Amino acid sequence: MNDNWAVIPVKGLTESKTRLSTSLQGDKRRILVEALLEDVLSSIIRSRVYGTVMLISPDENVGSRFRSHEIFFLKQIGLGLNRAIEQANRLATQKHARSLTTVLADIPLVEAGDFKELLSIGPSVRKVVMAPSFKAGTNVMLASPPGVISPSYGRWSYSKHLRLAQLKRVDAYSISNSRVSFDIDTMSDLMELRRLDPESKTASARAVSMMKLVVSPARGR
Repeated sequence: MNDNWAVIPVKGLTESKTRLSTSLQGDKRRILVEALLEDVLSSIIRSRVYGTVMLISPDENVGSRFRSHEIFFLKQIGLGLNRAIEQANRLATQKHARSLTTVLADIPLVEAGDFKELLSIGPSVRKVVMAPSFKAGTNVMLASPPGVISPSYGRWSYSKHLRLAQLKRVDAYSISNSRVSFDIDTMSDLMELRRLDPESKTASARAVSMMKLVVSPARGR
C-alpha cells in the first residue's frame, strides 16, 4: 500500500486568484482556476507516487467538479491556507500516512516526473523537501511525517519553512525546478505562460488562449 499523500488546497473556484479580478471577471477567472487545477491534478495522478490525492477547500463546488475515484474531497473547517494544511496534516496523521505533499494549485507547468523526483530525495523519515517559487514562496512541500513542521504560508514562506525545519532539527532539502517554481498570480504571469507553452499543451495555456488576453509583456523577475 502506498502511504504517501498529496493535498491541494483551493480557496474556491470563484474566490481564488483575486489579484486577477480587475482583468478577469467572473466566469473567466473560474475557468482559469479550473484549468490550473486540471493541470496540477493530472500531473499528480500520472506520477503514480501517491496513494491518496486530496483536495481541501471551503467551497464544496471544488469537490463537485473534481471528485473522482482517484481524488477525494475534504471540506475545509476555518479559513486560510495554513488552516487547510493543518487540517490535512491531522487527517493524514490519523490515517498513518508516511508523508504529505502540499501542492499549490497554480503551477500549471508541473510534470509527473517532478513528483517522482520529490519523493526520491533524502531519507524516508523526518524531512521536508521543498520547491520554492520564483517569488520566495513555497509551491510544493513534502513533509515526512505529516506535520513535521507547521505550515507557514504567506509572504516569504520558503525562508520561514527553512527556519522552522532548522528549529525542529528536521532535514530540509530544496529542489531547483523552473516548472515547479513558475506560478500564476498576475496578468504578466499569464502572458509568460503563453510564451512558455506556445503549443498550449496545458489546460491553463488553452484557457488563456481562448480569453485572447492583451497585456504588457512580462518584465524580468
